[in-house]
Amino acid sequence: MKVLITATSFSEVTKEPEERLRDAGHEVIHNPYGRPMTAEELAPVLEGVDACGAGVDDFSAAAFARADRLKVIAKHGAGVDNIDIAECTRRGIVVANVPGANAEAVADMSFALMLAVARQIPLGDRTTKAGEWINTYGVDVHGATLGLLGMGRIGKAVARRGKGFDMRVLAYDPYFDEEFAGEQGVERAEAIEQVMREADFVSVHRPRNQETHGIIDAEKIALMKPTAILVNTARGAIVDEEALADALEEGRIFGAGLDVYAAEPPAGSRLIRCERTVTIPHNSSNTTGALLAMGNGVTDAILAVFSGDRPQHCVNQEVYGAR
Repeated sequence: MKVLITATSFSEVTKEPEERLRDAGHEVIHNPYGRPMTAEELAPVLEGVDACGAGVDDFSAAAFARADRLKVIAKHGAGVDNIDIAECTRRGIVVANVPGANAEAVADMSFALMLAVARQIPLGDRTTKAGEWINTYGVDVHGATLGLLGMGRIGKAVARRGKGFDMRVLAYDPYFDEEFAGEQGVERAEAIEQVMREADFVSVHRPRNQETHGIIDAEKIALMKPTAILVNTARGAIVDEEALADALEEGRIFGAGLDVYAAEPPAGSRLIRCERTVTIPHNSSNTTGALLAMGNGVTDAILAVFSGDRPQHCVNQEVYGAR
């Protein structure tokens, strides 16, 4: 079988997942662009391919125009918002992901961004290396209120870290886990607006879908405290970036820490030019452990489908009924 790997970080840290595919007798080819591909770029590359280990490429309907042999797409991560699930199901293509494999790594980065913005660490580093010796002023993290928008695997991991800093943790999630909240002392917010008003740190952990697209809009950002910080390691399109840039430029909130953007890379975005904004290139999950777990999860899913089995985390179970 021929396996296309479009996820650019699949083999960067460890070769084990790829070696498992090769040892099983399969041919492995890689993303020829070295970056996320558009649907038009994917279409010819998917021709003759039996499986794909997918990154954040555009797997909309146009990408499958020449996918004559494709049996499975295994997402190198949890979010599948870049994949047209309905089109895959129509074509009999199994879609799988690896939920939880990168949860702790992303939670680490979420908290790292909070600390970096709150204490202005990049500014201090940059000016000290430039030979300057200036005071930087930040906001307190210990004992502050941490607001979580989403309390899935990553949100829960961030909540545990917040408790280590003696933070009050306030969370909004339509599928709120009462048992976890009781164990960890997490307060339930009745609405997003409550989190935006009361939190000193707002950390976004919702999937991107029709419900959440642009849900953090100008009105909700206007509710934030002037000392508050917004952190987004989920998906860029969840936040109205123009409204966030307005708030940052006008000093209506303290700062923001961003790993994700509506367009990636965010060339020309106002956000990357804003003061008190720490920006990184969508790599919250890029740790040795997380990449190994995600890579092996992708390989497990592909090998399962090739063997006639269902992958552990099949996103479109209805594909089997369609078949």
